[in-house]
Amino acid sequence: MARLAAVWQITIRWYVIALVMAGLGVLAGYLLFFNALQGRPQIGVIDIPFTIIDDDSAFFIGEMLDFVSRTDSIKAVVIKLNSPGGGVAPSEHLFLKTLKLREKKPVVVAADQFLASGAYMMAMGANEVFVKPSSIVGSIGVRVRFGPPPAPSDFEIETGPSKLTGGTERDLFGELEQLKESFLQMVLTQRGDRLNITPQELVEARTYTGLASVRLGLADAVGGDTEAIERAASLARISHYRLVDVNVEVQRLLFKKIKRIIEPLEPLLSTVEGAEGRGLDLEMLTSLLLSRGLGESQGRVPPDFPIDVNLPQFFYLYAIPPR
Repeated sequence: MARLAAVWQITIRWYVIALVMAGLGVLAGYLLFFNALQGRPQIGVIDIPFTIIDDDSAFFIGEMLDFVSRTDSIKAVVIKLNSPGGGVAPSEHLFLKTLKLREKKPVVVAADQFLASGAYMMAMGANEVFVKPSSIVGSIGVRVRFGPPPAPSDFEIETGPSKLTGGTERDLFGELEQLKESFLQMVLTQRGDRLNITPQELVEARTYTGLASVRLGLADAVGGDTEAIERAASLARISHYRLVDVNVEVQRLLFKKIKRIIEPLEPLLSTVEGAEGRGLDLEMLTSLLLSRGLGESQGRVPPDFPIDVNLPQFFYLYAIPPR
């Protein structure tokens, strides 16, 4: 009987050991599958290739934000931004898209020389903002540009006294005040109790160095790309991650889209002569369209309307001092 009990204990012991080993095997397989076979968690890095935020640049930036939003393997995002701002609508558009992205995964902005006006508005959509000591940060305000009143014409008839101008001068200042207040409320809402500056001081539209902006609560920390990436990983609670160049990935996707659109025209393109007398092939045209779309806003002045109108144009744009 004692021998039988001993055999039974040994059997139970080996049975437990077998179960433990099986569990460890399943765990090891799970870790291997999700870390080795499917790849490590990723941090998407968006390097904004524009200076001025306008309709064109906002479109491509939006494409990059959409890419990281729908890519499940990307667990956090770092946006490298260097801009004094731009148009009102494009800046607000990018703020809303960045804010929406933040609801799905951590977003950290890494500022370079400028993070002002409309660019600062976009950064308000992120979880945290890193700046360099000498960065120019702030300029919470609005600019407006309008042309001379239209000359009377015997060939044009408008249905209302404000059709050609958008309103009176009083209306213009009222709209300017509304936009300023909207910008201020964004900053107050997103920065919250991190701010060490009054609303009255904010709407003076001053700019501050990176060091001062951290002290005032306009930014979170002094640091570069490396620190921003490390912080994004910490917010996402991931380690052993790898970086993804979002610019390259999105350009590749846009190249495929443009190629599908113009591929049916390839026979016609063979008759078009390039600048050097050669046939303009499909790949050349696609690259031309992509490079034009991704680079034409670099260093540009505030964009003009495509038609000659006198309506006011509003900008969240910091006026860079002349050198």
